[in-house]
Amino acid sequence: MTKTVISQRYRSVFVASIASMSISYILILTDNIVAGQFIGDDAVAAMTLVAPIMTFMFFISYMVADGLAMMFSYAKGKNNQEKANELFSLGVICSIVSGVLITAVLIAFQNQILSMWDISDMLMSYAVEYYHGLMFIPLPCLLNIYFYTIYVAEGEENICVKASIAMFVVNMVLDILLGYYFGVIGIGIATTIGNLVSFLFHIPYLFSDNCQLKFIKYWNFSELGQGLFYSWYHSMDTLFLALLPMVFSEFVIFNFGEGHLIIVTVIINMITLLMAIYTGIVDCLQPMICQYHAENAIHSVKKTMSLGIKSTIAVTVAIILFGFVFAEFLPKLFGVNPADEIYSEAVWAIRIFMPFTVFLGVTLMYSNYYIYVERLNLGAVIKTLLLLIMPCAGILLGLFGIWFMWLGVGLSFIVSLVINYLLTRNKFGLLLIDKSRFKKQFSLDIEPKADNLNTLLIKAEKFSSSMQFDEVRKNNLIHCVEEIFKLYAARAVTEDFQLEVTLIPDKDVTTIIFRENAKPENPSEKLSRFFDGVREKNYMISGDENKFVVVV
Repeated sequence: MTKTVISQRYRSVFVASIASMSISYILILTDNIVAGQFIGDDAVAAMTLVAPIMTFMFFISYMVADGLAMMFSYAKGKNNQEKANELFSLGVICSIVSGVLITAVLIAFQNQILSMWDISDMLMSYAVEYYHGLMFIPLPCLLNIYFYTIYVAEGEENICVKASIAMFVVNMVLDILLGYYFGVIGIGIATTIGNLVSFLFHIPYLFSDNCQLKFIKYWNFSELGQGLFYSWYHSMDTLFLALLPMVFSEFVIFNFGEGHLIIVTVIINMITLLMAIYTGIVDCLQPMICQYHAENAIHSVKKTMSLGIKSTIAVTVAIILFGFVFAEFLPKLFGVNPADEIYSEAVWAIRIFMPFTVFLGVTLMYSNYYIYVERLNLGAVIKTLLLLIMPCAGILLGLFGIWFMWLGVGLSFIVSLVINYLLTRNKFGLLLIDKSRFKKQFSLDIEPKADNLNTLLIKAEKFSSSMQFDEVRKNNLIHCVEEIFKLYAARAVTEDFQLEVTLIPDKDVTTIIFRENAKPENPSEKLSRFFDGVREKNYMISGDENKFVVVV
């Protein structure tokens, strides 16, 4: 990967997000493995039935976090740190209130929730135990997810990795100890405690000198409503991921019997792994796309999305290979005996389903992208097709056999991507970028070295001429670019960092964005006299990149 400001920021967030999401998946997998090894595959099947409740809780968590995090990134893109702090505080308060209310609902409506399934008494007893172990998880879960989302947007994803590692260690150890001595309820309690420990790891940063976040007493129903509005679109995939196991389970129970539920468990675990990875990639895209979209920096948006699609394909292919190599091993993790007929059916289900998941990942990235660039309805349509309507239609092939069920689900991902292409082909393509607007902006990734100044000025002047700027405007623009670049070039003698220069014309003004990943240092402090003549200047910092914005 070529080193640029955007690629370095993306790589930093990508590694941290994938690590955090992979750890989250491994914890879910650990729950199932411990149950399968210590208790039996009936316990695993029962936990699979209850798992959508946990996934629905994630949905509520993201309903609070995602929309406010998008608005937080938009505020950062518009250089408004005060508004960013207000939105951060609003989310903290909302997470606490929501966590308490959800716990109250889980306690009050326990019987009604658990009566959704017509299953044997043995399975129900395991389901009740797991449910009891998770009843008090909403508050730490909501706070943990909210802080994670905001910290990624703030460029402090390394804290999220440390918190995830802490959760992993605590959860895994307690899974084994509590699962061994107390059974399924102990596994649920271990998950609750793990989320609490992870949240506590986020707290110290708020009191550090480098923290730009400030908690204030702030409540705004209008902004909360707007955040929930954005969140609904962004979090639909989490809701559908909660619904799909229920649909798959009901179909399998009705057509093949509850003994085949373990196949659903295996496939759902593979889907959960993929969705965890995709969520990590989405966590990279969301703050970057939202910020650059708010800046109207189309070139930066396109660069980021290109990285997102490429990494999605690469990671998915790696997981597909993993699925094929370990297809015969995975069912054993969940307590399936290789001598059973169900074992070979599970192995074939993995091998049939996995190759299609590359289409799942790519289409999901596009659907989230549409939401970030405020094409909300298009994003919602694609998500609904991809994660609900088409898979539900695809499982009908299961009427010809359980292998055909997973073939149908896989084919549904291809159909969704084709529909996505058809819906956008007359709207400037999959990224919805108007080529004429794209040509009216300039962006260059350039090493901040004195030798590169002439290259930058020639390209900036050529762009100014193509935009037919008058001589005064063109000279002011070129002079501004030259002076600021010299300052960065002088710093680069003793410091290694990347630089992106973006020009965004608008009527009689041009916005210049110098985006870099150096140590924070405001250029206006060293060029104060020069900036007396500019219309606006602003310097914003974060953990992964800083930007100096000048309007001339």
